[in-house]
Amino acid sequence: MLNKPHFNPCYSVETIEPDQVFLLSEREAVWLSDRLSCRVAALVRDRHTIDEIIDIIQLELLQQQPTSQETTDFFQSLLDVSIKTQYALFQMEQQGYLVEQDDSLPSHLAIFCHHLNITPTLAAQRLQSTTVAVKALGSLPTDDFIAILKSQHIQIADAGDITIVLTDDYLHPQLEEFNQQALKSQSPWMLVNPFGTITWIGPIFHPHKTGCWQCLAQRLRDNKPIERFIQKQKQISLARPLGFLASTVQTSLGTAATEVFKWIVQGENQRLEGNLITYDTLTLQHQDHTLVKRPQCPSCGQMVNGLENQPLPVVLGHRKKNFTADGGHRYCSPQETFRKYQHHISPITGIVRELQKIPGSPLTHTYIAKHHFLNIFDDLDSLRQNIGGRSGGKGRTDSQARASGFCEAIERYSGVFQGNEIRHKSSYQQMGNKAIHPNACMHFSPQQYQNREQWNTQSKGWFQKVPEPFDIEREIDWTPVWSLTHQEFKYLPTAYCYYGYSQSHPPDCWADSNGCAAGNTLEEAILQGFMEIVERDCVALWWYNKLPKSPVDLDSFNEPYFQNLKEYYQNLNRDFWVLDITSDLGIPAFAAISRRSDREVEDIILGYGAHFDPKIAISRALTEVNQILPNVLRATEDGNTQYPPSADSLALDWWKSATLANQPYLIPDAHSVPKVSADYPQLATDDLLEDVKFCQQIVEKNGLEMLVLDQTRPDIGLRVAKVIVPGMRHMWKRLGSGRLYEVPVKMGWLSEPLTEEQLNPYPMWM
Repeated sequence: MLNKPHFNPCYSVETIEPDQVFLLSEREAVWLSDRLSCRVAALVRDRHTIDEIIDIIQLELLQQQPTSQETTDFFQSLLDVSIKTQYALFQMEQQGYLVEQDDSLPSHLAIFCHHLNITPTLAAQRLQSTTVAVKALGSLPTDDFIAILKSQHIQIADAGDITIVLTDDYLHPQLEEFNQQALKSQSPWMLVNPFGTITWIGPIFHPHKTGCWQCLAQRLRDNKPIERFIQKQKQISLARPLGFLASTVQTSLGTAATEVFKWIVQGENQRLEGNLITYDTLTLQHQDHTLVKRPQCPSCGQMVNGLENQPLPVVLGHRKKNFTADGGHRYCSPQETFRKYQHHISPITGIVRELQKIPGSPLTHTYIAKHHFLNIFDDLDSLRQNIGGRSGGKGRTDSQARASGFCEAIERYSGVFQGNEIRHKSSYQQMGNKAIHPNACMHFSPQQYQNREQWNTQSKGWFQKVPEPFDIEREIDWTPVWSLTHQEFKYLPTAYCYYGYSQSHPPDCWADSNGCAAGNTLEEAILQGFMEIVERDCVALWWYNKLPKSPVDLDSFNEPYFQNLKEYYQNLNRDFWVLDITSDLGIPAFAAISRRSDREVEDIILGYGAHFDPKIAISRALTEVNQILPNVLRATEDGNTQYPPSADSLALDWWKSATLANQPYLIPDAHSVPKVSADYPQLATDDLLEDVKFCQQIVEKNGLEMLVLDQTRPDIGLRVAKVIVPGMRHMWKRLGSGRLYEVPVKMGWLSEPLTEEQLNPYPMWM
């Protein structure tokens, strides 16, 4: 209990007799409405002690009591009023309305500290015992900033308890050395860039608690695709010119000094520890950017070099499904997934620079995600994709489409080679039967290898190119992948497993996204990745063999979304249908197709889906068509389609030239009975692990092997898996022997296999 209470200086106090008390501060208004509080407030303002306040109120009670009152009742009344008065004083102290007199800080600083719930005495002690060092990189002045700090009673020293580094570039070359020194001395420090129309404050780096500058620098570089491209092409560093006013610099320095003050008096600053805040001086908007501590960071991380580490087998567990409504079967809802990982969205510190919704109808929800990506073809086309958005999301609902685009971006990012991946150096010959020849997964034909130079010159898009023949004698890096089938590690070239892996020789293989998926659990990611492999395999069998396929009766599924979507496309003068392209594996797979019905140019678009649940598979195919639809919706004044400037040239050729007349395999087979919902048995369980096991059984029953590479990055958390089934086909134009020729005959779709020359000459462009 206080001895001589005073009203907290942050309040202006007014009383209105007999029972109203008003306490007004900058941040709140308090209204107490009772006689006792009103009387206590008046006595506090008259500078009485606690004991005096109680005595005075008791005396007033004594004067008010009638002389006839019983003695016992009188003393009980005195006791009651004493207790109530003490309780009122206690409550006012607990609420922060009453404090001890404290002159250790000027009133304006004391009031500020009160709003931080810090007593001026404690704040003054911490300000006196804590020192701050200020360092500027380059020719930046520090005098103004030091003056602001001193005005707040902050002690300045050459070597402080915290160092504030002023810079106009968070990638300044001197910061790496400073970061190493701070890690070694375990000293906290803070970055500030007061220049530009968007100023940067923070983060505060706490060694072993938050990420370090190297963690930040890695994300900063990844989010500068144009600067990275120019630097690689011209070996120069490009700095963007900064515009500022003296007032914006002062505002930024003042804000930074305020945060330093908070760090000192509170003993911490949770707002800036591991968090960078940008302030847009043109729009007055603030934005938070989370700094993630990277376990694989070469400066502060704990993970050893991948060349020295040992791989761990993939261990799976039972995971009950909790969401099966849209896009796939998941451990949790898309809203929960996004909520858990959305801190990875930031143009500065994020994995995803931007997640943007594409305008459309209430039925067609699509997103595009912009993020860091590398591939071995580091050319202008690749840069254009990196800037415009490389990953997309689709779904029947906005939340599913948003989570889909976000997770695909993390999936792609996680597959980029970083240098700390586990790998083994050897040659294919030396590895023996542990090694898998990359063409057992890519499936290029001898003719494609032979004609690769001419083809590559003419090909449009890196995913259509043919690599050099694989050298079985050359020593290369190999990545361990876990065989679910044989419960042992097999090895594939690292260049096949990770995007952007640099090879010292002409590339003989490279990574693609087939079989890659992100999930809330590893089991979920494996299931999604495998379904993508099945989908692409089914597409390849149908597309390149130009097989007529049965239509699907969408009405039989009793799904309003299917009917609503069909009506929406009809209003756009587009036909709309779905084909069953299920393969010998028996997992439902579908192709959704739409074409313009009112023009000579049909702008045919396609989407695909495969899943144990046929309704999910069809939904995936339909929403993929929705995803592509915006590319062919706009028209010029003369009615011709206005395609986006960034559209893939192969896709443009297809949209402009393909028709049902010259691509008849797109037409539903007139000789087959339409497939209905009852034709598809229930294959899915309520457990993701059981579904994965069933996938594995299907693979092994067909003489194939199922492998998994866990590509989860420790600084992200969302699980990412690359599923590999050698022998199953990608939908791109890879025409080697195997299932592409054998399955159509096995299933009775063709009487004999087509020759390579008879296959569909048009590459799948998606």
